Amino acid sequence: MIHYLMSFGLEAQAIEVWLCNEQGEIKFYNHQGELANSLLVPDFLKQIKR
Repeated sequence: MIHYLMSFGLEAQAIEVWLCNEQGEIKFYNHQGELANSLLVPDFLKQIKR
């Protein structure tokens, strides 16, 4: 499902896709694959705290 969501966003001409899992971990992707952090907002959190 996550792969589908990522592909859907990138096929829709998104520059980046951000996905958050149930543990609050955020992963960033672009057309080259997974990124260490967002290239658009480099200081954005990688983990959402509960």
